[in-house]
Order: sequence, then C-alpha cells, then structure tokens
Amino acid sequence: MNVSKVADAASLSSARALHWLSVMKVTSLGVESLSYGRSFRGRHHARFIDPGVPYHIISRVKQGMHLLRPHRDLNSLIAGLVGRAQQRWIRIRLYAMAFLSNHAHFMLQGPAHQVAAFLGFIKREIARRWGHRLDINWRGGLWDEYKAAALPTAASQVECLKYILSQGVKEGLVASPEQWPGVHCARLLMTGTPMTGLFFNGTSYSRAVDAERRRRTPLQVRKADHCIHYEVVFSTMPAWRAFTTEQCQREVRRMVEEIVAEAAKTRAGRPVLGRKGVLRTPLHQRSELPEVPWLQRRRVVVCWSDPNAPETLEHLARYRRFQHEYREAASEDGRKRGLAYPQGAFIAGQWAPMEDALPAAA
Repeated sequence: MNVSKVADAASLSSARALHWLSVMKVTSLGVESLSYGRSFRGRHHARFIDPGVPYHIISRVKQGMHLLRPHRDLNSLIAGLVGRAQQRWIRIRLYAMAFLSNHAHFMLQGPAHQVAAFLGFIKREIARRWGHRLDINWRGGLWDEYKAAALPTAASQVECLKYILSQGVKEGLVASPEQWPGVHCARLLMTGTPMTGLFFNGTSYSRAVDAERRRRTPLQVRKADHCIHYEVVFSTMPAWRAFTTEQCQREVRRMVEEIVAEAAKTRAGRPVLGRKGVLRTPLHQRSELPEVPWLQRRRVVVCWSDPNAPETLEHLARYRRFQHEYREAASEDGRKRGLAYPQGAFIAGQWAPMEDALPAAA
C-alpha cells in the first residue's frame, strides 16, 4: 500500500476527529451538541448514559394533566415501587427525587440499561396500578419519554440537588419542600426520616389463588399477605462523598433555607396555594409546564456544568466517541463488517440482558 495514502488517510481521520471535538456550543447553562460532522448532521443522536456520571432525569405526565396529584395511597405506591426497583436493579444509585402532580424528577447514576429499566418499571407500574382507578380513568401510557442531562462536575450535582429540592416551592405551591403532600426527598435528606411504601406482589398473589383453587377445600387468600414494605434508600452524591451523614443533612437544610427565602422574595407577599389547594387541584386539569433550564435546547448533553472543567471535557469526549462508534456500527458498511455497537448502546429490536437485575418474582 502506498505510504503517502496511508498518511493522508490518517491525517484526514485526525482532522475529522478534531472537527467532531470542535462542534460543541458553549451555553450559559451547559454544553449543547450541535452536530458531529457530515455523517451526523440532521440525525438524532443515540441515547448515551455514562455510568460514571450522575444524571438529572425528568419525565412528564401526558398532556400535562395532574394525574399524580398527591394521595396517601399514591405516595405509598410510588415509594414501594422505587424501593422495589432499587432491590431489583442494584447498581442504580438514587441521590434525589420528587414527584409533583404532573411530572417527576430523579437524580441518579448507573449503567445505561439499568437506568432505563429502573425508570421504565416505576413509570409502567404507576400507570398500571394507579391509572385504572375510577377517579383517574386513564388507560394506556401515562408518561412522556424521559429526558436526561449529565452532571459531570461537583458544582452541577449540587445545583441539580437544589433544583430538585425546590420542586413545589418555586412554583408557589407550598412554602417549604417538606410541606409538599406528595413524594419528595427533602424530609429524608434533611432529617433522615425514612421513606417507606407498600408493594403489592400480584404475581405471588395470583399463584397463591391458583394453588388454593386446586385444593378440595380452598382457603381464602388475603392480599395483605402479599404486600411488601420497602424503604427508599438515597445514596450520597459524588460531590459530597467525603461528607458525613450529619454534614450532608446540614448542607441540605442550608439549601432549603435558601430555597424558601428565594421563593418568598419572588412571591412578593403573595400566598402559596397550600397543601389543601394542591389536593383540590382537578385531576384532568392540563398545565403548561415551565421549561427546565437545560431543556430549552433540544440537544443538551450536560447541564449546570463549567464547559471547560476537566470532568466536563472527559464526559464530552466519551459522548463523542460513543456517537461515532454507534454510527459506524449502524451504517451499512458497519453491518457488513459486523462492527459491534459500543457498550451501553440501545439497539432497536434487540433485548439487552441486565446481569445485575433480580428476577421479577424474587
């Protein structure tokens, strides 16, 4: 082979790599991915979940309806499902979460397929177990697709936690986050108060009913015997890994004080809706949700992060490498050559096994 041609090819590859490295647009809130060269222009980017980085994830109820209006049974259901999901997908680390009437926030970290399965389980079971109620009367999918943005720096993780803690307060619904009548991480992170819920194991209940039906003298099967209490466990986010539990709680209380003061200043004397007002909100009322800061642009990779921080640059390099390898494997030439998709890729029509997930009936 001609050596000059090899050198030209190598230089061309380097030039393309440099081009891909230079197409990240710095914004005031993060880094927006515009394109990845001609091969990526006008195409959707493959979903990339970096297992070494926490993510802020938001998922909204369809049509902005208040179908998740706080209720004692719903709170127990959500906490039970989250606790159950943590038992099944053991590599997921949950740092914070808040469920409002028409959307939910998570701050978590884990392998890509476990993140998708963890969120999918919670959202699916809420839709199945809550949507059939007569007052809800919602069949089928309850949620829109979730959106995620990476938090590679310590500052971005702290800002994200503060944003999730402010849910319910910044909207003028309650004066303080621990007053929110629904599922919210504030009280647990501030004081260590346990968050527990009830999970009804329909699989074991159905098996028990079938077994009793085959008996000559069947006994009554109680649903209460197939309910499991789960406790939601919050991990310490990487930015505070060196902190003790007391230090973390002190920092969260300081954040909450700032949130309450900022919200009071914004309201300028106007009263909050209050707990009773929240519980009176019509279930099928549709509300236009304000845009999350990092969702103002369609392709935001990271949020609340210094674009020049080493952690941000390392994450963006992994993101670009993933997109390049994914496009190469998905191309016609890549399929002919049998190129493997990058680890953690979501491939259409293929089931991805999760080695650390426990069986559903466990």
